[in-house]
Amino acid sequence: MILNWLERLQIAQARSALRKRRADWYMDLSMALDDRIPLYSTLKKYEVRARKKNPSLALLYRQILRNSMKGSLADAMRGIAPPSELMVLNAAQVSGDESVASGLRFLSDTVEKTERMTRVIRGAVNYPLFLLVLMAAIATGFSFFAVPVLEEIMTVDKWPAAGKALHAVSLMIRHYGLLMAVIFVLLLGAFFYSLGNWTGKWRVRVDRYLPYSLYRDYSGALLIVSLASLMRSGVSLRSALEQALQYANPWMRWHVRKILMRLSSSNAANFGQAFATGVLSPELEDRITDASERQDPVQAFVKIGVGSIDRISVSIEASASRINSFMLIFCGFVLGGMMLGFMATTQQLNQALRTQVQNVR
Repeated sequence: MILNWLERLQIAQARSALRKRRADWYMDLSMALDDRIPLYSTLKKYEVRARKKNPSLALLYRQILRNSMKGSLADAMRGIAPPSELMVLNAAQVSGDESVASGLRFLSDTVEKTERMTRVIRGAVNYPLFLLVLMAAIATGFSFFAVPVLEEIMTVDKWPAAGKALHAVSLMIRHYGLLMAVIFVLLLGAFFYSLGNWTGKWRVRVDRYLPYSLYRDYSGALLIVSLASLMRSGVSLRSALEQALQYANPWMRWHVRKILMRLSSSNAANFGQAFATGVLSPELEDRITDASERQDPVQAFVKIGVGSIDRISVSIEASASRINSFMLIFCGFVLGGMMLGFMATTQQLNQALRTQVQNVR
């Protein structure tokens, strides 16, 4: 039993390590396939090499070999690659080794760009959270250590207005601080849960604004890249969308179903109008509409999919910069207000002490 749990832990660590370097891994596999080396032989060689250098990775390669023999490379990569990449692997493997090599090269290039988008998204989330936690720690320090000292020296009714505001905040933190922290964590958890699960017309409206628009732009770009890579392998747009349903979360499934319904509608003049569900950024939505009006709409769609990541990355970076700037200004305003209240109160206290000294003299 203990050995079984140890192996699971080792496989989990190896899976995390392979996930981080999967762009290079895809490229290595594609070069081996270009040289007519079977996929099984390459994976077996990796497993033998890992036995000497990294036993945890050897366990993972054994698992990948078993799963690839039972199903496909996409099945073997579950838990390592995200759903969008599994779609590409699944479609490429149906057409033979040459298609798999081409799909792996495409994924290698795509992963590097999507990882850049992921880092931007994480920065847009982590930086504001860091500032909020920092401000909460500073406010807690003022409430439990600075404000009580001032209360002992001078009654609150003699404090200036800024000091009284600081005192009110201090009382709220001292009495309801734990409750506020629990509510904040619950709201944060509800927000992250809603990203992939909340659907409907109200969600479409909310997706127009930050921070939900970041998730929409990121997920929409990945959808277009996945569809473009499948269509590049000869899969029709409808079949590509149906495959996307198998790997999508509830939010994406809601949009994909609406796209499929619009494609089936006799009123849909072209597939560009079908994507106007709110799943894409306005700029990407316009480019898809323009592509559907070209002489070779499929080829135009593929080109947009390949080039959309860089453009979306720039857009996401700009949105993340706006969020960070707002949070920096907000936290600076809060910190300035606390410092103003504290300094104004200490100055009032200083004047009161001087008056008492003069009266004693």
